[in-house]
Amino acid sequence: MLSSVSAGPRIRSGKKDGGSFQVACGVLIALIGALAAFAFSAIHAKGWIDLEVYREGGAAVLRRTAVYDLAVGERWLKFTYSPFAAMLFTPLALVGMEIAVALWVLISILALEAVVWILIGRTAVKHRDRRATHTLLAVVAILPLYPVTLTLWNGQIGIILLLAIVVDLTHGKEKWRGIGTGIAAGIKLTPLIFIPYLLITRRFRAALMAGLGFLGTVVLGFLLLPADSRDYWGGAFFDTQRVAAEQGADFFNQSLRGVLMLMPGSWPTVPLWLVLCAVVGTGGLLVAARTAKKAGELAGITVCAIVGLLVSPVSWPHHWVWCIPLLVLWAQHAQRTEATLEKVGVGFLWFVFLLPGYIALAVLLVYPSHAGMWLMLLTDSYVLSGLSTLLALAVCFGRSDRRRRRHGSGDG
Repeated sequence: MLSSVSAGPRIRSGKKDGGSFQVACGVLIALIGALAAFAFSAIHAKGWIDLEVYREGGAAVLRRTAVYDLAVGERWLKFTYSPFAAMLFTPLALVGMEIAVALWVLISILALEAVVWILIGRTAVKHRDRRATHTLLAVVAILPLYPVTLTLWNGQIGIILLLAIVVDLTHGKEKWRGIGTGIAAGIKLTPLIFIPYLLITRRFRAALMAGLGFLGTVVLGFLLLPADSRDYWGGAFFDTQRVAAEQGADFFNQSLRGVLMLMPGSWPTVPLWLVLCAVVGTGGLLVAARTAKKAGELAGITVCAIVGLLVSPVSWPHHWVWCIPLLVLWAQHAQRTEATLEKVGVGFLWFVFLLPGYIALAVLLVYPSHAGMWLMLLTDSYVLSGLSTLLALAVCFGRSDRRRRRHGSGDG
């Protein structure tokens, strides 16, 4: 899978930019998406529920009211991010919902295109025009995927944080790497998984910078929003009922805990979940570190992010936007090696992130009485894909080590 993806050569710059048309098409896709979102929000006022919560969190900061007492919309949604995030969301409260929706969708699609551009540029594509063409084709294939569509429809921040982490850990000056990941963790806690990953890969300075970046967001929150910070860090951040209080929400929780919650019978859910987190977390981070060594930093941080999604108490389908680098990197490797079986695997994984989510959502919304055990295979498909990725990489590395030892002993 990702085990043979290399950093690849740098892009060659020519006299003419043959990819300018494709880049313009990418910008046009983002603008069309933003305009469509603006029109739909203005006419129907539906969707973008998470963006509405972001706006209300920012508005609470401006009003100097309690952020964590909010109950937004008909579903009484809570603000679940940090006080630092609430401060960052204050600009959203200064514009109308329709404008906020359009800007958010525009930025999210541009961020998606930037992520794919970076991924393809760090693999096998040598010329700018081919890089732009591949980026455009990949974006068209990625946009319909359920995690991506759900991110855009809900107004989630996942793609923006994905771009921030990829840029932070693979670009820029080495002495500042990690700080952007720490700030991302200060907005949404899940990127904290990258700190132990950086330690395992012996990038101690980057791990320190990530920790300092995260700590800085916490300190800033206590300085500017002391009461809200006490509420959040005093326990609200670990209260899963704030994010999964609705009936049937566990069907959408694509993490190890979500799988256990749906298992029939009486299970010691919390102890078993903790054991699984220890096993999958430790083993998965070791696989991620080995992937980074064998396949480059982009592959390593992708595997690390998958580990974080598996061990998180709650991983909604839109959190799985890390399927974007997983699919792009694997597709690049399959194309370069001309491996038919791997190309089939990429197509199957694309299908997994495309259709099952829509089917599960339709059944639970339209025919909830039909939501039996068979639906578990659909709703837990991301967990199975994540575990399969870790297992496949571990087996691949094990075989590679055995071959190297055999060749080494033969040479001796």
